[in-house]
Amino acid sequence: MRFTRALLLLAFAGCATDAATGPAAPADPAAAQFVTSDLTNFWAAYDAGGRTGNASAFQQLYLENASTGLNDFIARRTLTASSIATMVTAYPRYFAAIRTRNLQLAANSVVIERAREGFRRIKALYPASVFPPVTLLIGRFSTGGTTSENGMLIGTEFYSAGSDTPLDELGVFQHDNVMAEDSLPIIIAHEHVHILQSRARGVFAHGIKTLLDQALIEGSADFVGSLASGGNINARLWAYALPREGALWAEFSAQMHGTDVSRWLYNQLSTSTDRPGDLGYFIGYRIAESFYNRATDKTAALRDIIEMANSDEFLARSGYAPSP
Repeated sequence: MRFTRALLLLAFAGCATDAATGPAAPADPAAAQFVTSDLTNFWAAYDAGGRTGNASAFQQLYLENASTGLNDFIARRTLTASSIATMVTAYPRYFAAIRTRNLQLAANSVVIERAREGFRRIKALYPASVFPPVTLLIGRFSTGGTTSENGMLIGTEFYSAGSDTPLDELGVFQHDNVMAEDSLPIIIAHEHVHILQSRARGVFAHGIKTLLDQALIEGSADFVGSLASGGNINARLWAYALPREGALWAEFSAQMHGTDVSRWLYNQLSTSTDRPGDLGYFIGYRIAESFYNRATDKTAALRDIIEMANSDEFLARSGYAPSP
């Protein structure tokens, strides 16, 4: 997550343009596939010399044995053996510390069952839900979660920290975004909403998206994802944004019909120290939440959030208009 923002542009929810429109996926949450082979292969490569910067170990044991999801990730995120070797040698104590915890994700039925329970909740709320594969992989600290036509791709290097994990060698971006493994179902839920948005072919499918479009795509994924998982991957924004909500809305609404998102989305690396990045996620969440709370028919409201076709109409129906 912290090399550049071609890298950050993708982190956490900056994944909308890649979401799956592709192959048929099961409609039953019980049939959802969790692919974990890439984790085993990564740590085999790490143990075979990758930890000391041997890129060939990552190439031969990890990338050349990639799952379908990891192959998608390689193509979309320019993942190379060299970039992986650079990452693990830049943060040696962090990766040494997360090795056991991360490797255990490959067999952690508790975490996977929590993610599957989130799928069951979203199926009850949105019956049109489908469940393409979830691939747990290790990237280059550039993307906590994204999607492809083959499902959800989760960068688990972000979701393996424990209370004893050293964070002092990390950059600000990684430090602010690494989480414990119990956050994994939350990012999966967020990315799953992008899958559903993509298949609905609403605002998500617009070739040119306004700031309002993008903020609603991302904020809605946070909001609907929170209904499924009980958590919000961008909850860190609330302490700053809630006391300033009216002022933020005044600023956002003056810019929302343009296409420049640089002050609101995918900007954790470029924002000032006194203003957190990605505040557009907060605005989009609050609009979706207002829409949902006003609705009498919650099932219809959730369908309208996921299948949203017109951002301005949706905003008007939400009633969202905090005072400065």
